[in-house]
Amino acid sequence: MSTPQDPRYGQGNDQGNGQSPYGQQGRPGPYGGQDDGGRYGYQAAQPSGYAYPGGGTLPQQAEKGPAPREVQRAYVLILAAGVLYLASAIISALTSEVPDMAGASLGVGIGLVFSVVFAAVYVVLAVFIRKGHNWARITATVLAALNVLGLLASFLLLPLAGQAAEASGQSVAAPSGLSLALSVIVTLLGVAGVVLTYLVPARPYFAPRRLGY
Repeated sequence: MSTPQDPRYGQGNDQGNGQSPYGQQGRPGPYGGQDDGGRYGYQAAQPSGYAYPGGGTLPQQAEKGPAPREVQRAYVLILAAGVLYLASAIISALTSEVPDMAGASLGVGIGLVFSVVFAAVYVVLAVFIRKGHNWARITATVLAALNVLGLLASFLLLPLAGQAAEASGQSVAAPSGLSLALSVIVTLLGVAGVVLTYLVPARPYFAPRRLGY
């Protein structure tokens, strides 16, 4: 005896052969997905890193690219200033006369430690300037200005200090000519390196990084 056909499901009842009356496998479901035997199609999970609606992608930081020639030269000059500053501090400590009093040698040692730290600051600023960090350029500018003021003050105040010492019958240990010359060279190298970072070809390299979309 044949099974009556049900017009709601098409020809024949397909429940006996494992097919769903609501659609066959591979046919699109009512919501845009593939109908795998169920009434509602299943949508596969989106892979990680997919684009946002509208075609955008996840924001990424833009690369600065190679450093301009002016920035490379500024890096070398500031690095040389730090090395010469440390050399000047060592020469000054070795050539200066240490007073025969308690704590004088300790003071010289502490001064050398600070000189090493300050020279390391030069090196760090030079490295980050070559990487294009604007804060390093600003910090180097401030330090260069302070070095210029300190150098001018030393040239102006040393004669006055000598005259005051002679009037009071005391002697003042004046820095050696080599130490003063190295101080001038260090200051000039630092100022020249900072000026190079503000030239027109180097300015865009220190601009803030923009996020790409």
